[in-house]
Amino acid sequence: MKKLDSNKLTQAQQDFFKDHLSYLATVDANGEPQVGPKASMVVLDESHLQYLEKTQAHAYENLLNGSKAAVVVADVPTHTNVRVVGTAHVHDGDDYGKKVAEEAGFPNAKVVVIDVEEIFE
Repeated sequence: MKKLDSNKLTQAQQDFFKDHLSYLATVDANGEPQVGPKASMVVLDESHLQYLEKTQAHAYENLLNGSKAAVVVADVPTHTNVRVVGTAHVHDGDDYGKKVAEEAGFPNAKVVVIDVEEIFE
C-alpha cells in the first residue's frame, strides 16, 4: 500500500467504502492489536468516517484509551483496497450521538467519528 499525499477521500474512495465491508483495527495499552468488522461504517464526508459502536468491547475500550483507528476496506477479486488512519471521537450521551443512534435503531450504541488523517491505497 502506498501512502497518498492527501487526507481527503476522493469520491471514488467514498464510493468504495459504500460497497465493501469495513474492518477497524486498534491497539490496547500493551500494543496488542484488535481487528473486527464494522458493518455500520459510513463516510460522513471527505474527512470523516462514522460507525455505531454496538458491542462497546475491545475496540471501543482501545479508542477510549487513545488508540489510533485504522480502517480498511478491500475487494478481494480485484486486489483493490483503501486504508484510513485517524483519531476517533466517541459521542456518548451527547445530542449528536443520541440522534444518530436512535435514527439507526440502536439507541444504546455509541457513535464514533474518525478524523481521516492518512490514506493508503
